[in-house]
Amino acid sequence: MRNKKILNLTLFSTFSAIILLIGLIPEIGYITFIPGIASITIVHIPVLIGITLLPLSYAAGLGLMFGLTSFIASFIYAKSTFDYAFQNPLISILPRILFAVIAFLVINGLKKLLKNIKHSEIYAFTIVSLVSIVFMLFVAEGLLKLTNWERIYVYLGVLIITVVLLFLYYLFLRTPTHRKLAYIPTSFIVSSLIHSLLVLTLIALFKPTAYGDNPDLFGLILAIFSSNSLVEALAAILIGTPIVVALHNVIEIEELK
Repeated sequence: MRNKKILNLTLFSTFSAIILLIGLIPEIGYITFIPGIASITIVHIPVLIGITLLPLSYAAGLGLMFGLTSFIASFIYAKSTFDYAFQNPLISILPRILFAVIAFLVINGLKKLLKNIKHSEIYAFTIVSLVSIVFMLFVAEGLLKLTNWERIYVYLGVLIITVVLLFLYYLFLRTPTHRKLAYIPTSFIVSSLIHSLLVLTLIALFKPTAYGDNPDLFGLILAIFSSNSLVEALAAILIGTPIVVALHNVIEIEELK
């Protein structure tokens, strides 16, 4: 028990340091994507990775650290009205704590669900497919609002990206050692989308002027969600999944010693 507590504290300290490091260095944790409107974040990735290894109280703590970096960064290098909105802790800190708690429930809920049913990889692939298809439809509509691109090309591009992602996930599930971690990509994409929705919704509630004067809130939220959220969700899957797999392999090896 004592060793477990020490391990949890060590992991929490390590992930907290990573969150602070990338969150407070300009253009690393929060990267300008749509000038004057919003930034993409990759700070949620170490939060999600840490949540897969830590209990709920530590998960909430990582969410708090995430929120604090966003709050502090908004005073250090905010560039737009949208960035200044994060000087309100109800926008910068609250949704990040909620995100961490919800992500913990999603990750561990899917882990238990898929562990207790036969052919769990089929269910995992089905969930990811449905979420990806619905999400990509939002992406297509959001891109059409942001650009003057032809609808056929937007949908064709979105279709290709969706097929490639699902094919890579299929290959991941075909590896026997990865099947028990089938819940990771699924929960990471769902959690990333929840994070985006929480932040964008709270900005609309507490600082709607961040979207501009007399904005079309739904249209702007959809546009930002379908652009920034796409990058953030893809980053969480492509960066977070292999790191989690590697960490679980190391932990298993240590437990066998």
